[in-house]
Amino acid sequence: MVEKSSNIEINSKDYWQYRFQTDWEINQGRKQSRFFSYIALKHLPTWLIQYVKKEKLSICDWGCALGDGTNELAEFFNSNYVTGIDFSEKAIEKAQSTYQNCKFLCMDFIANNEGPTYDIVFSSNTLEHFEDYLYVLSRIQERAKKFLILLLPFREYERIAEHFTTFDFNNISINLINGWHLVHSVIIDAKEESNSYWPGEQILLVYAHTGILKSLKLTLADIFIISKVMNERVLVERDGQIASLNQAVAELDRQIASLNQEVAERDEQISSLNQAIAERDKHIASLNQAVVERDAATERLRQEMMRLSDWAAHIDANPVSHALRKHLYKLARYVYRSLPLSMGVKQRLKKTAMAMLHPFRSSSNRSADRQEMMTVQISGQRILAQADQTQERDIFVFSIIDWNFRFQRPQHFARSLAKMGRRVFFFSNHFIDTDKPGYQIEQLDPSLSLYQIKLHVKGAPAIYFAPPTSDAEKMLEEGIAQFILDFGASSIVALIQHAYWYPVVQRIPNSIRVYDCMDHHEGFGNVPKKLIEIEKDMLRQADLVVVSSAWLEDFARPFNTNICLVRNACEYDHFANEPYEVYKDRNGRKIIGYYGAIAEWFDVDLIQKVAIAYPDCLILLIGNDTIGAKSFLGSLPNVLFTGEVPYARLPFYLHAFDVCLLPFKVLSLTLATNPVKVYEYLAAGKSVVCVDLPEMEQFGNLVLRAQSADEFIHLVGQALVSNSGTEEEVRARKDFALQQTWDQRVAVLCDVFDNINMPKISVIVLTYNNLELTRACLQSLVYQTDYPNLEIIVVDNNSVDGTRDYLEEFRHKHPEVRLILNDKNLGFAAGNNVGLAAATGEYLVILNNDTVVTRGWAITLMRHLQDDPTIGLIGPVTNNIGNEQRIETTYQDMSQMSEEAFCYTLTHMGKIIPIRTLAFFCVMMPRSTYEKCGPLCEDYGIGFFEDDDYCRRVEAAGLRIVCAEDVFIHHHLSASFNMLKSEEKMELFEKNKMIYEKKWGAWIPHQYRQ
Repeated sequence: MVEKSSNIEINSKDYWQYRFQTDWEINQGRKQSRFFSYIALKHLPTWLIQYVKKEKLSICDWGCALGDGTNELAEFFNSNYVTGIDFSEKAIEKAQSTYQNCKFLCMDFIANNEGPTYDIVFSSNTLEHFEDYLYVLSRIQERAKKFLILLLPFREYERIAEHFTTFDFNNISINLINGWHLVHSVIIDAKEESNSYWPGEQILLVYAHTGILKSLKLTLADIFIISKVMNERVLVERDGQIASLNQAVAELDRQIASLNQEVAERDEQISSLNQAIAERDKHIASLNQAVVERDAATERLRQEMMRLSDWAAHIDANPVSHALRKHLYKLARYVYRSLPLSMGVKQRLKKTAMAMLHPFRSSSNRSADRQEMMTVQISGQRILAQADQTQERDIFVFSIIDWNFRFQRPQHFARSLAKMGRRVFFFSNHFIDTDKPGYQIEQLDPSLSLYQIKLHVKGAPAIYFAPPTSDAEKMLEEGIAQFILDFGASSIVALIQHAYWYPVVQRIPNSIRVYDCMDHHEGFGNVPKKLIEIEKDMLRQADLVVVSSAWLEDFARPFNTNICLVRNACEYDHFANEPYEVYKDRNGRKIIGYYGAIAEWFDVDLIQKVAIAYPDCLILLIGNDTIGAKSFLGSLPNVLFTGEVPYARLPFYLHAFDVCLLPFKVLSLTLATNPVKVYEYLAAGKSVVCVDLPEMEQFGNLVLRAQSADEFIHLVGQALVSNSGTEEEVRARKDFALQQTWDQRVAVLCDVFDNINMPKISVIVLTYNNLELTRACLQSLVYQTDYPNLEIIVVDNNSVDGTRDYLEEFRHKHPEVRLILNDKNLGFAAGNNVGLAAATGEYLVILNNDTVVTRGWAITLMRHLQDDPTIGLIGPVTNNIGNEQRIETTYQDMSQMSEEAFCYTLTHMGKIIPIRTLAFFCVMMPRSTYEKCGPLCEDYGIGFFEDDDYCRRVEAAGLRIVCAEDVFIHHHLSASFNMLKSEEKMELFEKNKMIYEKKWGAWIPHQYRQ
């Protein structure tokens, strides 16, 4: 890495002040920026323009200022692939407001070692403003992957005051460091251009990286590099007619290239259509084969239902082992979290406890409890992903930052959750720019089930500036579905840390939604209104809102009643123990220190006053400076900036501090902040002086709080004199921090996850004989439904085949189940009405006893009702029914059913289709629908048409009826009616049809989906 010269920042400051104050306001600098971009584009080689457009290369306009030149680039290429970058926040704000179709980013490429890279970095008239222009050039080279395009003033021997360098043949290199080679250069006489904004010459330089040269296949005809001799000859002999002809030829070349590209695209479309036709023919053949096999499959399913009944009977025959296993698991988890031991010891205890539980696990032969194993390719290695129906919910952290960015609350939460034994998948805000949905995965710790996921999204958008587009949502959804399928993540806690993710998270099946509100995002002042609106929806709709401060708790309370305050914390061992090596000031001064972001909430004026008040102390500031604080404080000899420092390196500096600072401005943003660094300062036992923000109250007299700048300066002096205080004061600080660790915070968080106050779902199961099917249904309902607030009401219509005895035993084993025994067969409608009248849930489900539910069915149906209040009634897809809810299936037994259902529903994640009439083998409605429409009509006796009738009433109430494509429930179909003779069924059908048509008009027969 090239060492930065000491005057870079000062010159940079002069340059930007010149451009903003002089050019922009006096010398029509905005038109000049457009002019420079125009002449650069005009003189780019044709092959490069074609290559950029064909490959859709990303372009960075470095030093974009107010964005006028960036807009020229975006209009010529494509606004989706051009980003303007400037370190001036004011300039970027103005650029964003002026050119809303362009992308802009506020970042200092020179000072910041991290940040995005681009295929092309374009820089127009910037390097001449830096005295050490070679260092600046080396920094922007690091941001370019394929091409570096520079436009520079040429042979400017009478420089303007703001320029430090004159570029001519003697100081422009053919080859740059790290494998960059000049492939095109041209000298432009700018004063000859129409409407010129430069009185002399400009030189355009195009450098290509070694890694791209081979693939370009350039010839001598493609490369134009002007030498000094050639230039002089060209200047003398240049002929306007030849130049005009060359331009015409270039234009023809561009037209030919464009036509060739159109022909290639057309050929590709024809090929695509031919492939689609072939696939359609193959699909038709497959459907024909499926029709032939359907009857045989139906018989096999009947036999499988009998086998499933035997499985359920086995569970009933061994209730003690299943109950003991369940309670031992809960006890082990409670003890595991409560023990005051290190995480390593807890991990060993967990393995021992699971080994003790293993015999109980293996005692059950039911397929739903077996452990499915799959392997997934990760970074050249293979890891084992487990899909165990008894495991705790996986944690999906939809993060606000990348794992490798500044180590903060998101990373600490994720790592501590993994240490608690959870599988944790950390979804980065950095996307992979590609056209195909998918993901990349990285295991972050070989000893933990902790992984970072980077999803594929075309254009790799930044999450901070706008909600996801419809195309981005689709790619994110498909990538997450693929990931869930690969890892068997059938039960999820979605920990959402930024509003960008929420539209996609809403579609994830069987997920508990938790919003980790760690900042007052509206307080940043630059968050788009649409993202703020999404955040408010998330606050209202989340199952739980976790907040990091009391201020945020008050902020969130009007939106949601399920709120949990989980403040920030520290990694105590990392900060409490002094490292082997500690920073030393070369002048032996006491050190007043701060580390963290140096952003808009950082009080630069206050630091200036501290530095002036204590000139014999070193003011050591550690962190990324995004507000130009170094330029503002640069004249003070006792202020030192280090830039960003890795998390692992922070103790090296912290233990050198004599006084630690929290110099924040009092803003709505900081009023909501619970600063992590204060816990870390205290873990090291250091004296802390802070601005008196609300969250500082919890620290009591462990920190010194100031309500004014004068008091702040006084308290700094008091802390310097005390030399960190007495041993008792140091110990008190460390003892406090020891009780505020991330592992302790996450232990609380896990308990909260397990006890979220979810809406009650009441499931009414009506039984009449068919004991084997009833047993299979109820066992699947108990063991496959992992929803935490489920009310099961079984209503029996006077069965005579032993069902009642079984139900009594079932209720004895599962006291949470309510049992209602009717004295006679009331029929389908009246029997279900008994259960509906007894139900207390916010959501009501009618479920036939000839069904087998799948994991996550209840919460996923409920989510559609929660997210869309216009839906009055919803049902799942199934294998066997007489309307559009039926889908084609291929499973041969019930063990295959779960896997096939999982695959189908994931590929239809979040999808619903309108439907005229739902079949009532399984329907869910909000209580409001039941209150509007009343109970089922009992005029239809034993059955037939009561579901059509109810759907008409729901329609009449102005509500929608939909089928959820992301919920599958196995259905045996008409088990009770199959006991009737054909003549009886037909007579009942015709009778009830007449009743229906008197009320609603001609009955429209149900149809299968096309």
